[in-house]
Amino acid sequence: MNFRLTKVSVAVMLLMALTVIMIGVRNKKPLDNNWPLIYWLLVLTFTLWCGEETFNPNFILAGLAMGMLLRFEFMNAFFAGVVKMAEAVGWGYVVYRGFQYIQM
Repeated sequence: MNFRLTKVSVAVMLLMALTVIMIGVRNKKPLDNNWPLIYWLLVLTFTLWCGEETFNPNFILAGLAMGMLLRFEFMNAFFAGVVKMAEAVGWGYVVYRGFQYIQM
């Protein structure tokens, strides 16, 4: 394991910590909360700034789309659960890829 402390690696670690916080926010607060959308826009901005060396923009855009669906749609409980699981896959990707990037 080769860890180098750079600005980007510290930002990735902060995004990973924020991801864990957002998982808690999504599970505790109502679905029409704005914080997950702000989180996804922050991760998208970071991804576009750093390029594809950190996160795949397709996964980030899919997570943003799921967050927007949960924020702006009125869905029944089953469909909302499916969309929340899809968003959780995006969060899992951010954490997994963040660990991969840090260990490079």
